[in-house]
Amino acid sequence: MNPNAFTKSLFLLPCLVSLVCSGLPVTAAETTPQATDVKELTLRQAIEMALQHNLDIVVSRLSTTVQFENIAAAKGFYRPAIRFDYSTLDSRTPATNQLVGAAINTRTNAVYNAEWAQQLPTGGSYSLSFNNNRLSTNSQFSTFNPSFSSNLTANITQPLIRNLQLTGTKQQLVIAQNGERVSRHQFQAQVIDVIQRVANAYVDLSFALRDYEVSQKSLQLAKDLLNNNRIQVEVGTMAPIDVLQAEAEVAQREEAVIVAEALIRRAEDSLKMLINDPESPDFWGSSIRPIDPPQLDDSPIDWEAAVKSALSKRPELMQAQINLDTANFNIRYTKNQLRPQVDLFGAVSYSGLGGTQIIRNQALLGDTTRTIPGGYADALDQIASGAYRDWQVGITFDYPLGNSQADAANAKAQIEYRQQRAGLTNLELQIAQEVRDTARSVDTGRKRVDATRVSRELAAKRLEAEQKKFAVGMSTNFFVVQAQRDLSQAEANELRAMVDYYRAYVSFRRARGTLIEDVNVEVK
Repeated sequence: MNPNAFTKSLFLLPCLVSLVCSGLPVTAAETTPQATDVKELTLRQAIEMALQHNLDIVVSRLSTTVQFENIAAAKGFYRPAIRFDYSTLDSRTPATNQLVGAAINTRTNAVYNAEWAQQLPTGGSYSLSFNNNRLSTNSQFSTFNPSFSSNLTANITQPLIRNLQLTGTKQQLVIAQNGERVSRHQFQAQVIDVIQRVANAYVDLSFALRDYEVSQKSLQLAKDLLNNNRIQVEVGTMAPIDVLQAEAEVAQREEAVIVAEALIRRAEDSLKMLINDPESPDFWGSSIRPIDPPQLDDSPIDWEAAVKSALSKRPELMQAQINLDTANFNIRYTKNQLRPQVDLFGAVSYSGLGGTQIIRNQALLGDTTRTIPGGYADALDQIASGAYRDWQVGITFDYPLGNSQADAANAKAQIEYRQQRAGLTNLELQIAQEVRDTARSVDTGRKRVDATRVSRELAAKRLEAEQKKFAVGMSTNFFVVQAQRDLSQAEANELRAMVDYYRAYVSFRRARGTLIEDVNVEVK
């Protein structure tokens, strides 16, 4: 099938059903059971309602939202963290020796610190801390009272081999991101599944209505024959037994009408479950009437193009490919964990001291000669001047001897990758086979429709001939009834063939991966 002809398709999905068969002139509005609230729907409207209200779609959409939150949680590892702490101490302790500087040592100590820390995508981390202390005491040995000490420290650590960019945090982020991509394809697959189910339910309801019309027509033919037989019995040209036979036939066909009406209700309920909001007040009370006519097209199917389309568009394959990418990343990560741990670290610290300085005339317990006022700003000035500082640079090395958990994790990751790759290849074969099977079903279904149509036309001609022969006394009641039954069965066969045919074509479009495109609805 060429692309242009195939786009026209055997029947456009938005014009899928509401079958009108030649030779069956009775309309659904004239024969179908009446409902207080009748809603006429096109297939497109039914699909749009399903995408809005169907609970399977709602659940799948929420699952996708959950995956977004997993990504946010994984990215949260890289967000900076800030910490503040404050504490105060008021202490009175007895002196244990002369070096305490007072018989009863009293101290008031306040600590107020702040820290900023962050993990880096490179696998490293850094922190910046600012620590402060205020101490007031009665000890004679205190040079500053109250004293203020401050310290500003920066630390950084960077892996050079193991965990260089490929960290456990990065692994969780990649898994979360791929999980979100998989969930989007799962949502797409769920949408496709719902569209197919809606299309099939729409078809089933349309043909249930048509089957009801066929049953009504067959019943009317039986009633006409019964009336004719009664007239002939009254005039003496027919035996009463023929009336009994006609009455039995009417009873059987009334049963068929009752069954057909029940099938309509069942088909309506199936469609309602897919497209309606269960909380709406008319969920069960309304009646649905499909109004889309079918459009048939005899264009041949291009099997090779259909398989190629399926392999590039099917969401199941996209999911499998993403899972393969995840497995491949796990190999890279676990292989990185086999390497030695070599980390470069560095730190720099600036400190300052301030407060009221006490000058004594002797080194230890002498009398105070004078005081030099000071405070917290002195400590900050010393930090800013860089007069008192420490710095440190170093490397740490860590490597396990013999087999470790990392070896087992890497071996497991490689096995899982081979499993995913084999599964992807197998899925491609299954999809190709599915496309060919559904395409074959479409071809078979089209031929069945043609064959059953010819059979129905011949059955109608045979009934017409039997009725003419019966009118001139050249046929019997038995042969007329048999011809009516044959016509009814032929009409039912044609309807069944067309239902199977339309279902096969919807399945083919799904297998080909173009169902959403063909429906042309917006999926959010």
